[in-house]
Amino acid sequence: MILLEFIVEGPPVSHQTKNKKALQAWKNRIRAEVAKVWTQPVLTGHLQCTILNFFGGSDPPMDDDNLVKPIRDALIGFVYADDLQIRHSYHAQLSNGERYQIKESVEIVVDAIREGKTFVFVRIEEPPSEPQLPKVKP
Repeated sequence: MILLEFIVEGPPVSHQTKNKKALQAWKNRIRAEVAKVWTQPVLTGHLQCTILNFFGGSDPPMDDDNLVKPIRDALIGFVYADDLQIRHSYHAQLSNGERYQIKESVEIVVDAIREGKTFVFVRIEEPPSEPQLPKVKP
């Protein structure tokens, strides 16, 4: 079950940045966007997290691990108690200049893509009840 979905406009800030003020401002923007849609108590169970960075140009602006950490950290104490609760994670960096099949896609993502925005999509949900191991290649 999906518990939370939101987007944050603009390019993300890397966890490795030397500009700590920019990093804190990015975390504050994340929390401000979450505050618009999250009114529940802090979650305490296991979770799954999806983070998609829709960037401009042909190359991602940073390593995906440096993308994920500030976002997940910004949600600690607000959406969930600790990011150790995230047992399943999916993240990708996608050029907003690509063509995507939008059938059955999340409306806020589709709208932002159509508007040509640079943004990050975040989803927090319950983890799968029966995790699957990687499948053998055919």
